[in-house]
Amino acid sequence: MRVLVIGSLPPPGGDRAEALREEVVRLLAEGHTVEVVALDPVATAHRYMATGGIPGCMQLATMIPGFDSVVVQLQPGLPVRERAGQLERGLSLVALSLALRRARHVVIRLECPDDLPGGPGGRAALRLWHSAERIVVAGDDQRAAFVAALGRSAESLAIDPAVEHAADTVDADDGGWDEGADVAAENVLELVRKRAARERRELAASGSARFAGWDRLAVSGIALTELDSNGSEAPEAPRGLGDRARSVLAFADRQQLLRPGVRAVRVGYRIAKAALGPQRSD
Repeated sequence: MRVLVIGSLPPPGGDRAEALREEVVRLLAEGHTVEVVALDPVATAHRYMATGGIPGCMQLATMIPGFDSVVVQLQPGLPVRERAGQLERGLSLVALSLALRRARHVVIRLECPDDLPGGPGGRAALRLWHSAERIVVAGDDQRAAFVAALGRSAESLAIDPAVEHAADTVDADDGGWDEGADVAAENVLELVRKRAARERRELAASGSARFAGWDRLAVSGIALTELDSNGSEAPEAPRGLGDRARSVLAFADRQQLLRPGVRAVRVGYRIAKAALGPQRSD
């Protein structure tokens, strides 16, 4: 299934970006083809929105057709600008709901109530919620607040708190099957999938920036350029100037004080590449 994910992945970090990254990793692990469209110009993505608010929603309307499913993470500027007035807020919500009506299956994610100026209530917001098959919130407390804001209208909506996928859990010593067990291809694939999911969670807990399946995002954004695209591979002795540059960037990226400088280098690299050579096709 082709899935369009709308929202900003790390970098920069934060609960919202990390939660969306986990969703993308889960979709990739399930075998879906994922394309990411980001609002943040330094986030990892295949494509970028020119702007947020109403113009951004109009741009999304041209991207959505052709995908089997759409996952949209609400964030400041998507769909409502941070300093938008009440009228602009309503029009932005209506614009996004109209864009999502062009999709077959829609999941809306709201990680933090502050990501939606004005809160989840109101007629325009209700129109947006009804354009989705499922609404994912950060937890039970936020779900309760969501339901309280919408009142009886919430009864017809599928509002689910984000939960850990228990089916992906597998013990570290689970090495195979007992004698006489059905060792079918489906069972082998299921075990591999569960172990991969466990490894992704362990990488996330350790703070690693590389996840299994992340290389299947065909075109990285500014967050991952050719200068450090091999950072997830086994370290080797530098062989040339490019290798040395990748090693320096990888080391600096692990130092908290040096990360802003690394980001500036990456942004400058992408800008220079765009100015000196043809754009990479999607």
